[in-house]
Amino acid sequence: MRLQGPVPLASPLGPLESAEALLAEGLPFDLDTNSAQDFSTRCDHVLTLLADHDDISSVKLRTAQAIAQSHFDPRQATKTAETVINSTQKAGDDISRAYALTAWNYAHSKPEHSEQRAANALQVLELADKSGEYALYPASYVILLIALLEQGNIRSLDVELLKIREARTGLEETGHAHIADWFECLRSILDGDTELAEAQADANYLETTKNGNPNLALYTTQKGMIRWMRGEIAGAEEGFLAARRAYPDQLLWTVSLVWLWLAQGRRSAALSMMKTLPRIDDIPEDRYWLSTMTVLAEIARLHGSRELSESVKSTLEPHAKRLVPVGVGVAFWGTCARSLGLLEESLGLLEDARQHLELAVDTSARIGAMAWHAEAQIELAEFALRHDLSDIPAHELLTEARLTCQARSFPALARRSMQKPKINVLGRFEVVSMCGNRAEWSSRKARDLLKMLIAARGTARSREVYMHALWPDESPESLANRFSVALNVIRRALDPEKLMPTQHHVVTEGDAVYLATENVNIDLEQFLTTAQQPDDESRQKALALYRGDAFSEDPYSDWANNIREHARRIYERLDEPPSSLLS
Repeated sequence: MRLQGPVPLASPLGPLESAEALLAEGLPFDLDTNSAQDFSTRCDHVLTLLADHDDISSVKLRTAQAIAQSHFDPRQATKTAETVINSTQKAGDDISRAYALTAWNYAHSKPEHSEQRAANALQVLELADKSGEYALYPASYVILLIALLEQGNIRSLDVELLKIREARTGLEETGHAHIADWFECLRSILDGDTELAEAQADANYLETTKNGNPNLALYTTQKGMIRWMRGEIAGAEEGFLAARRAYPDQLLWTVSLVWLWLAQGRRSAALSMMKTLPRIDDIPEDRYWLSTMTVLAEIARLHGSRELSESVKSTLEPHAKRLVPVGVGVAFWGTCARSLGLLEESLGLLEDARQHLELAVDTSARIGAMAWHAEAQIELAEFALRHDLSDIPAHELLTEARLTCQARSFPALARRSMQKPKINVLGRFEVVSMCGNRAEWSSRKARDLLKMLIAARGTARSREVYMHALWPDESPESLANRFSVALNVIRRALDPEKLMPTQHHVVTEGDAVYLATENVNIDLEQFLTTAQQPDDESRQKALALYRGDAFSEDPYSDWANNIREHARRIYERLDEPPSSLLS
């Protein structure tokens, strides 16, 4: 939309001339909140002047007002749209009907109306072509493209964008081509082409700045998605802060900051800002509603509030199959199913969580959103590994996600796709590599050395200590090569494809050796950590982890005795009835 200069409240123009001057500014589908409120006020003034004129000018002006009100007062927008529809029923002409459909579309922005909005938008565009009412083009094309994105109908979205490219020359003056530019950036984002997407986003923002109507919200979101794909999410903070200052009535930017700070561990700042948020039922049901609720799902999961989690879950569940567009739809917040699934897992609803995480994989694959598909595969795989779900091909999912991340240069996601090796020592000893393969040991000494490193719990110890335990009758001077071979066997067992640096799992520093326990999932460490938590849920998880004594295959080994007895004492205390624990 290109502004022609505002119509003052005290205008020397007559009623119809005042309406025409205001409508010349275009339908206000991309104004910020303050500008939209000002536009609506000016509409009220001109509509008062038009009180005696029951004609198409009133219909057009009330449609423009409904669109403006959808930015800051969705309920009032609905009432205004109803007025337009009632007026149109009397007028009965194609142009009036097209404006009434447009008013309805902007007043009904919640996801459940996306199919109807798409059908209406197509009808409006047909009527605009038929009548030559080209002022309807930009606002209606925005609605159509948003609806197609929400539904995941990317093929139809591409068809519409192709039409715009082919007819671009004749559309420059309508603003229609400029809308397409933002959606072209969105397509580059979905394809994972971060370089092209960034160039498009920067060029689009520069163009809107030149035209006097910079769209900071849109630019912030698209740049945020690009940064996320590149693993540079920390750089999103400045954009969120700027958007919050520019659009104080849009809660999306406040909840985005809360989410970012919780993810970064800045809990006190996040919780303080959370206190400024309204109740869920009071969040405006505008075009930012679904994206705001999706970020709230992430906040609820990180915050750990069961009340908030259950409230967000019940609100989001009807929209599980939706994609999450932001604002006017030319930015993308992923799938609703992903956030819902992770939230349900935190609530212990594992079957529901699994269904939604699988839906996130299917949906992101269907629309070709490469970064989001890789993320969904990683999160489904991690879910399967956390809950020992053997019927989900976790390591195959991780391998495919890693290959996508390497091909499209998503470094942070690539790191996440490299699953930690898993080692069980409670009961039967077992090692599962980063690639999901169970280790087959060609060297018993290497196997025993890994057990000793686990028993040391990340403490650095001299090579000679381990050499003496493994080869007690030989001098350390003659064992250097054999010890190095044993370390290499362990490294291959944990990381057979050499995906990580040599020192990532087993670290050697001078004469010292230790296992980097933070880079390995060890059931013993999980048990000891979980058992320290005071709540009953953690107690039950710890009891489930204890499948037998630590290093039960080595009952007479001195290096295993202390940690085995320590873990057994903790387990016996946990296994006592709660009443005896309190005595």
